[in-house]
Amino acid sequence: MNAGTANTESLLAQRPRICLVTEELSGVGGSGGIGAAFYELALLLAARGAYVDVLYCPVAPLPEGETERLQAKFAEKAIKLDFLDERAWIEGSASYEKRAYAVLRHLEQASGRYDYIHFHDYKGLGCFAVDAKRQGLALRDSVLVVQLHGPTRWTIEANRGFFTHEDQLKIDRLERGAIAGADYVVSPSAYLVDWLREAGYALPPAQRVRVLKNVCSEIVRETELARAPRDADAGPVTDLVLFARHEDRKGFAVFCDALDRLDEFLVRRNIAVTFMGKLGLVDSQPSGVYLLDRSKAWSFNYRIRSGYDRTAAAAYFGGLASPLAVVPSPFENSPYTVLETVALGLPLVSSNAGGGRELLEPDYPGLCEIDAPSLAAKIRESVEQGLSAPRAAQSLAQIENAWLAFHREPRPETPPPSSARPKVALAITHHERPAKLVEAVISAARQSYPNLELIVVDDGSRTPETLEALEQLESFLARMGARLIRRENGYLGAARNTALAATDAEYICFLDDDDYAFPQLIETLLQAAQATGADVVNCFNCFMPESHRSEIIARLGQVERKVAYVPIGGPLSVAVTENVLGAATALIRTDTLRALGGYTELKGVGHEDYELFLRMLQAGKRIEIVPRPLYFYEVGRPSMLSRTSMVRNFRRCFDASALADDADAARDLLSLTLGKKVAVDAHNRQWWLYSLQPNAELRHQLMAPGLSREDTLTKLIRLAQAEGQLRMTLALAEDLHAGASRPADGVDQTLVALEVGAPRDAAPARRLYDARLAGIRFDAALGRGEHALEGLAAYARDAASTHAEFYAVAREVLKHTDRHQHRERYLSLLDALAAKRVPRAQLAEARVLLVALEYAAGRVPVSALRDIVNEDEAAYVAMHDDVARAIGAGQMQRGADHYLHFGLHEGRNGFDSVNKVAAMLRDCSFDTGADELLEVACRR
Repeated sequence: MNAGTANTESLLAQRPRICLVTEELSGVGGSGGIGAAFYELALLLAARGAYVDVLYCPVAPLPEGETERLQAKFAEKAIKLDFLDERAWIEGSASYEKRAYAVLRHLEQASGRYDYIHFHDYKGLGCFAVDAKRQGLALRDSVLVVQLHGPTRWTIEANRGFFTHEDQLKIDRLERGAIAGADYVVSPSAYLVDWLREAGYALPPAQRVRVLKNVCSEIVRETELARAPRDADAGPVTDLVLFARHEDRKGFAVFCDALDRLDEFLVRRNIAVTFMGKLGLVDSQPSGVYLLDRSKAWSFNYRIRSGYDRTAAAAYFGGLASPLAVVPSPFENSPYTVLETVALGLPLVSSNAGGGRELLEPDYPGLCEIDAPSLAAKIRESVEQGLSAPRAAQSLAQIENAWLAFHREPRPETPPPSSARPKVALAITHHERPAKLVEAVISAARQSYPNLELIVVDDGSRTPETLEALEQLESFLARMGARLIRRENGYLGAARNTALAATDAEYICFLDDDDYAFPQLIETLLQAAQATGADVVNCFNCFMPESHRSEIIARLGQVERKVAYVPIGGPLSVAVTENVLGAATALIRTDTLRALGGYTELKGVGHEDYELFLRMLQAGKRIEIVPRPLYFYEVGRPSMLSRTSMVRNFRRCFDASALADDADAARDLLSLTLGKKVAVDAHNRQWWLYSLQPNAELRHQLMAPGLSREDTLTKLIRLAQAEGQLRMTLALAEDLHAGASRPADGVDQTLVALEVGAPRDAAPARRLYDARLAGIRFDAALGRGEHALEGLAAYARDAASTHAEFYAVAREVLKHTDRHQHRERYLSLLDALAAKRVPRAQLAEARVLLVALEYAAGRVPVSALRDIVNEDEAAYVAMHDDVARAIGAGQMQRGADHYLHFGLHEGRNGFDSVNKVAAMLRDCSFDTGADELLEVACRR
């Protein structure tokens, strides 16, 4: 696989400007195939004359100094590396859709700079950039390319799993939008393109869907430099090497099943097995624990190498006499592990399905079905009959030249914006807020769109002050050519229908009287409607706290406004439970709205806009989201939604839901519902199964999220030692020393080495999570709440210190007890806990439980509650810069006030412990929310 020397024809003579937008970068953090593909493409294009920028969007902050190091590294390759600053464009809690918006804003700042912009499909980072170009609003001169690596739905299907969080369905929406609207979709395999089509994804026209294998020249160069010389006939196989991450999708369990069938064969042939690849999860278990348990039945020798990068892996292969590589993923798009085995000149056993086979010469004999019998048979055949190393289907030069030719093609033309100027009605609904109405009318008068009809509907205002103001305003409206319509109070649905009935405009846009339109609102929405043919065009907004209303309006256009609410226009599977469709200010085709029967008219009930958009989505109407904030949305005061019943508001949308008419959405919602249940049940079952085994504490510790590789290996070593697994202990200890860049915190590596020889009958570690807690949980589940409470109190009195699982069990118990019947038992548990020493790591959980118990027992623990609020408040202020600035400027006294009056309404993250207390109280049938707890704690 020699790249050869590039000739002058392969150079990019025009020096295009190219930006690659990626969440992963090769060599940074846990980068996978996406990072490698984009890094390789950047190197190729920069080396052949293009101006290349990389916009890196890491999912976690980088270590101190890493930003500068990476920028210097890429500068040496003539590549400019930028980092996405999400907080420059968004406020409130982070989300995937907000990241996609921040990507668009970053690219818009460089508008006109880039000839090509590349995104990967995964996570949908390019969705809003693609939308903005389709809508004729931005990036008109850039070719937008989406490279397929494997969208979220494909990964879930390949794992035979479920959706487990609403975010995955939102990401699926973003990914589908980016793929459907891209100028070009490029896949490294025909397999994935076929899968997308069969799964119902919309794709660009066939001539703009290309199959181009991922550039891999640098990988091959590094691998070939690292590998040791190997004879063409290296003799019989000496080592079997799993070359894949240790997880379900990569075929880890199937490989272990095949090893069960090959155990005697491998021993007889004296073949050792190496498990190379990062640790992960296998059937809801930590892969290390899974491997430890599976290995108890094996007689062959084995090693583990979980910390090797590409270079170290190549060197390891080079040190083996005659290895056979196994890549057992049943389905892959274009796995770099397969390319690396080709570069290393290794015989390979892999899947005959998916895109991996497209990387190899036709009819390579090392491919098979990935099930235990077939895989075991293929490995046995390869050992007994010999297997040659595969050749690549394409040379490096062919792959490079295909990418260079792609960037030399004539760029597709972007159609010009429509010159039509249809009539648009801007309808402002009003009730008893004349001062704000005046400002809304002024914002309407300042619209840049010329063919505009302004309609103001007063929804039954009755106060003398408002009626007098409306009399004065009516003459002003008449001079503008606008109308004021008065009607009996009927709430927003009825008021908007009144405006709809009064206009003959082709489109109508609604604005609430307390909101303020940006001058480009109508013009921008209409341009998007004409470019896409949408029935509804919604947009983003910027929050406008009532206390700063005048200041914010006065500074319109002077400062960049951040967005907090980012609707994405679907999917229906999420829209039935969460408004992802947009707020009321949207441009709607009047004939579409009338055909649907307008708004439903329910007095005293909110969510009329949410319900309307839900009905439109279910009716197959096209909803577009303009990825720009186009008006101020007032917050920071009681609103109609906060004054109406949340139950009735959502019931309105529930009654409008018709999932039975959309099988795909219903199936996704069922997948999500089952996925959440299965994830919890599988975790709980595994926890319970581990609790029945010796050394349950160590097994439970290994289920904790976020463990580093070194910490995981250290705990695995201790578990293997405790269970007398000498061979596994040696394998894990060797892996820890072979791959660790630093010793794990608190691990004495000399001690590890000394303890490796622990006798098989060594006493097992003491179990902190014992059958008592399991029994208490069973008592609660069976309705024996009084027994469960007594058991908790006895456990708290007897144990030297509480175990972390104690608090989860305590909450389960509270769900099954009655505060009126069990007050004395609550007090008994309180007394037992009050005298207990609590580890520092459990202090927050302990405080939450104590406060909830005191409330449940009829007390109001003001002092303890204040301690919780003070700690939450410090975290909240540190999390939100705008709150810290407001406190520093004296605009408010404390962060708790902000969260109580604004943060809760805005959906901001924070005050986790207070919310946990509220959740526990709801379990005890208390109707007490986080807002009430904050008011108690902050009461002077």
